Amino acid sequence: MFSFDKARTRITLAIITLLLIGGTLLYSNYLADQLASKEKNAALLWANAIKLLGGNDSIDAYQQFVFEIIQDSVSQIPGILTDSAGNYVSDMNLSFRENIPETERQQKIAKMMQMMEVLQVSQQQKVYYGESPVLTQLRWYPYFQVIVASIFLGIVLLGFTVAKRNEQNKIWVGLAKETAHQLGTPVSSLMAWMDILRAKFEDDPEEMEMVEDMEHDIFRLNNIAERFSKIGSKPELKPLVMADLLEKAAGYMRKRMGSKISLTVDNQIRPESMVEINAQLFEWVIENLLKNALDAMEGKAGQIYIKAMEREKEVIIDISDTGKGMPNHLFRKVFEPGFTTKKRGWGLGLSLSKRIIEMYHEGKIFVKEAEVGKGTTFRIILPK
Repeated sequence: MFSFDKARTRITLAIITLLLIGGTLLYSNYLADQLASKEKNAALLWANAIKLLGGNDSIDAYQQFVFEIIQDSVSQIPGILTDSAGNYVSDMNLSFRENIPETERQQKIAKMMQMMEVLQVSQQQKVYYGESPVLTQLRWYPYFQVIVASIFLGIVLLGFTVAKRNEQNKIWVGLAKETAHQLGTPVSSLMAWMDILRAKFEDDPEEMEMVEDMEHDIFRLNNIAERFSKIGSKPELKPLVMADLLEKAAGYMRKRMGSKISLTVDNQIRPESMVEINAQLFEWVIENLLKNALDAMEGKAGQIYIKAMEREKEVIIDISDTGKGMPNHLFRKVFEPGFTTKKRGWGLGLSLSKRIIEMYHEGKIFVKEAEVGKGTTFRIILPK
């Protein structure tokens, strides 16, 4: 219901914005055309006034008054009056710098005439006129409105996206914490039963070996519950040796891979190089990547390779496999919640891994390279 309402709201906002933009453009163009028509008539009136009064040496007060009114009506319209041969006669509202040479002035006037509209006043005269600053601003105003409306719409849609993402995050966090809570009670009960079994079979080495294996699995289950309980909370980071964590995760997975798959760890990180990490969450990430690599083999023989390197300020871990690989367009998509290429699974492993590495450890995780039929390499980068 949430997705439907949000999608419908986004579409409605987009339609309203487009209608407002379209209406603004049409109305602004209508006003611009009206103003342009008035400016054309005003320029023609000015040219006729120059024609009628220009050659008359004696202008009475009334004629002067009318001429001033005409000049005032065209006070912002640039115009040039020429004779039939195109020679300059007079101008209005043209701005030039002081003391400009006459030759340069004539050149500028000639360039302006090329960009202006032209009206035939009579057989002897033409008037060239341009748009007033008000008309120019009016023509550009709707485009400014389009930009503002687009920014507004973008901000609104971004807000919806962020709100949806936050709600999804709350759902995942709630699910993780509830899972941890539900696991806690039976795990505690199993630990108590293990104490009873240990006391009962302490004199039987074979039975004790089985009890220890069971105990190890229960501790493993408890560790998983603790991992889930940390989702949504800021985990505690401690300086740890990366090689130890990688070997621990690799050792756990080797027992579950079978003889067809070989897992190699190439650690090139110095022992004194420490990384601020949460061991439980980071091991979870490595295990997720190793499980994905194992699934990519699809039951066939292959190799998984962990390579750990360091630079001046960061540690780099590459996890490669010789599995089925993936096309380039899936490099980002594999980290989206719910995306999976498996027949079984929720598609949360890589999404949670990305959250753990990037949000909790301020690092990066991405598909470094992949080729269909040849394998995939995931890369993790962590700050020292």
